[in-house]
Amino acid sequence: MTLHLNMATLGPEAVNDQGNNWPLNKETGFSPLNTFILAVAGCSAGVYRNILDNSKIDYTFHDVAIDYERSDENARPITAITITMYVSVAEENQGRAERATKMIHK
Repeated sequence: MTLHLNMATLGPEAVNDQGNNWPLNKETGFSPLNTFILAVAGCSAGVYRNILDNSKIDYTFHDVAIDYERSDENARPITAITITMYVSVAEENQGRAERATKMIHK
């Protein structure tokens, strides 16, 4: 798969197969850094949802909160991403749902 960026006046824009542009700048939406962090969290939440579905555990997603830390070094690399998923699960399935979180990063 090949992805494309247009280098527009306000910054890079991702282009999808339908030709729609998605600006990657913090003035009009999300910065490239925010997009990366959201992609990591979106994948993790999607994997967890699939695990719950495959485990036949009923659930309701309420929110996914993402916190991240960056180094003070020049390039300011990301040093940590913490993803907190707010999910309701029946009491009898809470242990199974909690154990399922260990499968997300495998």
